[in-house]
Amino acid sequence: MPEPLVSIIIPVYNAEEFLAATVQSAIDQTWQNKEIIIVDDGSADASLAIAKTFQNSWVKVFSQQNKGASAARNKGLQEAKGEYIQFLDADDLLSSDKIAQQMEALQSGPGKVAVCSTVHFNDGDDPLSNQPSAYEEAFLFNSNNPVNFLVNLWGGYSAHGSMVQPNAWLTPAHLIKQAGNWNELLSVDDDGEFYCRVLLASAGVVKTGGLNFYRKHANSTNLSARKKLENYTSLYNSLKLRYSHISNAGTSEQLKVAYIKSLYALKNNIYPLFPQLKKEINSSINNLNMNVSYDDSSTQKLKKIVYNLLNTYPGSALRPLFYKRK
Repeated sequence: MPEPLVSIIIPVYNAEEFLAATVQSAIDQTWQNKEIIIVDDGSADASLAIAKTFQNSWVKVFSQQNKGASAARNKGLQEAKGEYIQFLDADDLLSSDKIAQQMEALQSGPGKVAVCSTVHFNDGDDPLSNQPSAYEEAFLFNSNNPVNFLVNLWGGYSAHGSMVQPNAWLTPAHLIKQAGNWNELLSVDDDGEFYCRVLLASAGVVKTGGLNFYRKHANSTNLSARKKLENYTSLYNSLKLRYSHISNAGTSEQLKVAYIKSLYALKNNIYPLFPQLKKEINSSINNLNMNVSYDDSSTQKLKKIVYNLLNTYPGSALRPLFYKRK
């Protein structure tokens, strides 16, 4: 029986400096039956030309007018023929065994989604010189309960939550078809909302070997220049959608705690801007009918989480995945 086909989708926006290395890390995957789909989303630099130098029968290049991160991902899904989907940001890297290790695990865990560790590295540094975050590792584990995994990741069972960088996942295509495509109305936390739906459609999560290398850029635009109402509104809408999705699978006090902490963190970050949005957030908090208090250090940490999300992912606060217009 032939190996299942894996589609590696690489959305691109002005990534000429990094794209070649990213595509090469996809080519170097030891999993043999793969295709690479590069979607250039209206880049103004040489990204499209660089992508075309790799083009062959199994490395396919598409271009479109700039429509946003989620639209580029959806174009990749539209063109993908694989039974499994690997998303890869245009400036990040994968260890050569990443897909092979996850595919091996998924063969014995049908209906599940695989996740690996993420190594954060600064642009210009050797990715192999760093190790996965011990804090993030605590949130990555085998689970037959997607709701529990999501609530834990959101901070429902502890003081704080964590995130999973999208490249770390490997997902059966049928789960994406069941969950639905990326929400193109979201510019911030589009990945959080998307993978919330995917995990809820799954039979659980498998923690695997292999590594995802996430590049951090020192010259990213300062958040103060990007405090746009649309970004915060997208984040707020994504939080509401995630809460709704998980609630449909079963509401719990831990879920409410996770949600209300995120709302407080968002409200603290927009102060004193956008009074109407703050009013809407307060209304959502009041509707939960819960008393959740934080000491000052906890509040500051929550504010820092949202700050980092917005600052790291310009077009998306809780992460615009493929773009990272840093």
